[in-house]
Amino acid sequence: MSPLEFQARFRKAQGRVPDGVELDLGKFRAFPRERIDELKIEERGKALLREVGFPEDAAPFLSFSEKQDKALKKLPSVFSFLGSEFGRYRLLGSNGSGDFVCIDENDGSIVYLNHDSDMKRVFINSSLPLFAESLCLMAEALQSGFTTDFAAALASIDPAAVGEGSMWPAAYAMMKE
Repeated sequence: MSPLEFQARFRKAQGRVPDGVELDLGKFRAFPRERIDELKIEERGKALLREVGFPEDAAPFLSFSEKQDKALKKLPSVFSFLGSEFGRYRLLGSNGSGDFVCIDENDGSIVYLNHDSDMKRVFINSSLPLFAESLCLMAEALQSGFTTDFAAALASIDPAAVGEGSMWPAAYAMMKE
């Protein structure tokens, strides 16, 4: 999926908003180009960030609207209480619990760091492009009233994302409630 296809697919899955209602659904935010160029991830992920960025908000309770001075920085340079062992993580956004959603530069995966569990690393997706596609799958599942088989679709693109302890299975179950 190209960056523009991601943006169009994500926006389409947001559904139609009634005239006169301003919700900013599907609004995308840009990331600092110089930090994108520094990232140690595959070029497809960098292109995604360069060309369209990420939605400011996405289900399940994710936000990518960090201030420009924090976006894509290494965690210890943003939060001095974190030690150098967190230098592998680049800040992408946050979840509804206030946990940092990050790019792990060691393997290019997307994770969140659970602040209630001593910053335990929780796997989300294997790469930034797969994360983008997963956000689309979740938005489409919501739009369909959960009639799509989200787990099967997710497993077909990123089997690790449905593994034990990863974010998506628990998040999907919570969204369906």
